[in-house]
Amino acid sequence: MSSPSPTQSPPTQKPALIPEHKPVPIPEEKQALPVERKPSRSTPIKRRIGATKSARIIKAILRPPIKVLYYLSNWIKKYKLAGLGLLLLLIASIGATTYSMTGELPFGINHDPFQFNYDGGKGEGNLVKSWLYALRDGEATHLMLLDQNIAGGQAPDPTQLVTQFSQTKAHLTWGDTSVLAVQQQPDSTVDSYVQVPILANGPGSSVKALVLWHFVTISADGRSALLGADLISMRAIQS
Repeated sequence: MSSPSPTQSPPTQKPALIPEHKPVPIPEEKQALPVERKPSRSTPIKRRIGATKSARIIKAILRPPIKVLYYLSNWIKKYKLAGLGLLLLLIASIGATTYSMTGELPFGINHDPFQFNYDGGKGEGNLVKSWLYALRDGEATHLMLLDQNIAGGQAPDPTQLVTQFSQTKAHLTWGDTSVLAVQQQPDSTVDSYVQVPILANGPGSSVKALVLWHFVTISADGRSALLGADLISMRAIQS
C-alpha cells in the first residue's frame, strides 16, 4: 500500500450547496380572508340596593335623626339620672299638651268616647251617654225625662226600648260603646252616631249583634237638649 508523497497537497473539499428557498405563490382564492372580530359584550354590573337614587334619598333623610338618637342614647347611658329626668319631663309635656287639646290623658287614660270633639261642643256627648246608660240599666223614667224635648209623636217608647235593649229586662250584655261620627249642622244641631255591641245569651248558644243609634242634640244658653233618638239598625255578627 502506497502512502501519499509528502510534497503532494491534500485534495480540496468543495462546500455543500444549500438549495435556494423559493416561496410558493398562493392562489388568490386560497389566501386567508380577514377575520371578523365580534364586538365584546361587557357584563353589566348590578347596582346594590343601597346605591340607587331612591335609597340615597331615604338614607339622607333618615341619617340625621338616627345620629341624634345614637348620640342621645350614649348620653343617657353616661348620665342615667339626667336622662331619666329628661324622659319624665318629655312624658309630662306630652300629657299636658294632649289634655289641653282634647281633655283626655295620653295612652287612653281617662278616655271618654262621648267627649264630642268638634268646634263649639258644649256637652252634648254627656247627654247622649246619659240616655244610653239609662237604656242599658232599664230606667224608663229617666229616658222619658231625657226625651221631653223631642217633638211630639217622634219620641220612642221608653218602656218598649227597655224591654228590648236593657240588660235587666232583655237579659243582654252590653259591650263598650263607640262613637262613629259627630257632625255639626248649620242650624247648630249636632248629629251623632253611636254603635253598641250587645250579647244575647240563650240556652246552648249566644248571639252577638251591633246596634246603631242616631242622636240629634243642641246646646243653647248653656243647656243641652236631646231633639231626637232613633234606632238605625241592628245586625247579628258571627262570634
